[in-house]
Amino acid sequence: MKRAVKRRKSDRVLNDLGMQIVSGQRAPGDRLPREHDLSRRLGISRPSLREGLKALVQKGLIEPRTRRGTTINEKHRWNVLDADVLRWIAEAPPDREFYRTLLEARTIIEPAAARLAAARASHETILGLEHAYHAMARALPRDVEACCRHDLALHELIILATANPILTALATTIRTALLAAFRLSSNARESYENSLAEHWAVVVAIRKRSPEDAEQAMRELLAGTARDLAPAFAPGRSRKAAPTAAPHRRRPKHGGR
Repeated sequence: MKRAVKRRKSDRVLNDLGMQIVSGQRAPGDRLPREHDLSRRLGISRPSLREGLKALVQKGLIEPRTRRGTTINEKHRWNVLDADVLRWIAEAPPDREFYRTLLEARTIIEPAAARLAAARASHETILGLEHAYHAMARALPRDVEACCRHDLALHELIILATANPILTALATTIRTALLAAFRLSSNARESYENSLAEHWAVVVAIRKRSPEDAEQAMRELLAGTARDLAPAFAPGRSRKAAPTAAPHRRRPKHGGR
């Protein structure tokens, strides 16, 4: 029981300090207070503090230095594929550079994945893609959050259809960040019609077993995502302000089977 209590306290240290670092409250190069002072401020024992700090070191967020104390690392040293780091990024105010690089990675990976899916997807997976698309369409315009979840399910099904375990593991690892990105782009999108049309084009190409069309349709979908993200980071928008929801739009008429 004592071990469980210690674990919960170290987890609180990990989460609180991790969130402060990722959100920018503690900047790269800043030093953490001395261990004695920090444990007193946080109201926990030094062993619990050390356990939490050790986890942050493993995630690349901090570095203990002899006679210099513990310093916050630059972003390029963070383990951005770590589940906790991705969760903190998703919960923090939107980071333009992170979402730009996430979209860049998606642009490299997902068109190729759609191409493979068109060649390899099972009949059940194709039905799953159609179901995810129609669930997206039904959720709009009132339930953007549900639309985002179905959007994520659609993209994950495409990755799963590649039958590539490395791609599947990567998609599972970054799903928290992807969902955060979908929320940003969906809220910023000016036209639900365009969004649904682009998704449906990918599904149709995979259903038709057309690798080239599937790859091109995914490229066009991600180009739309890039357009959608732009308003969320427009000049003059506060980094802490959440994007406002797009106005309600009518659904596209092309989304039937």
